[in-house]
Amino acid sequence: MVLAILNESDLLLSDDAVEQIVDQTFKQADLNSDGKIDPDEWKAFASKNPALLKNMTLPYLKDITMAFPSFVLNSGVDDEEL
Repeated sequence: MVLAILNESDLLLSDDAVEQIVDQTFKQADLNSDGKIDPDEWKAFASKNPALLKNMTLPYLKDITMAFPSFVLNSGVDDEEL
């Protein structure tokens, strides 16, 4: 998803730069360094970075395929069910 958004936004970053961004973000969220982000760690990370949550709302996810055609979301849920 990160690569698709960067590509659609015409942001050209090296693979190393993208990997470093993802790794650093993961390290910030994985507070106990067990290689997984558990619900409590996610809650703490989201509390420190509330802007993350706007990208995870159903309306945003529904519209993301219009803004970024290379990112296809198929939830299996019909629009009428939302």
